[in-house]
Amino acid sequence: MSENNENTPPRLFGRLAVMVVAGALFAYPFWTSLGNLLNLPSYYQAQFGVSVDTVPWALLVAGVALPVITFGAAAIAGWKRGAGSMALLFTAGFAAVSATALSILAFEKDIELRLVIDFLTNG
Repeated sequence: MSENNENTPPRLFGRLAVMVVAGALFAYPFWTSLGNLLNLPSYYQAQFGVSVDTVPWALLVAGVALPVITFGAAAIAGWKRGAGSMALLFTAGFAAVSATALSILAFEKDIELRLVIDFLTNG
C-alpha cells in the first residue's frame, strides 16, 4: 500500500520557482515607484518651481513599500503550502499591487495637473 501524502511537506523547488517568477513580476512596480520617489521631487522643482512640500511623499513611499510588503506577506503565507497555492497568493498580491500602483499614479497625475494649472495662471 502506498504511503499517505498528506503529511509530506511541499517540494522546495516548486515553491522557489514560483517565488523567483513572482519576484521578477513584483520588481517592476517596485522599480517604477522607486524611480518616482527619486525623480518626482526634482521634476516638480525644475518644471514648476514648487517646494518639496507639494510632493505627495506618503504616496511615493507607499508605492515603494507596497510591493515589498505584499511579496513578503505572500511568501510567508504560502511557504507551508504547495507551489500552486503560493502562485495563487502571489497572483492576488500582484493584482492588488498593480491596482494600487495605478491609483497612486492617477493621484500623482492629478497633483501634477493642479501644479500645471497653478503655474499657468499665476506665472
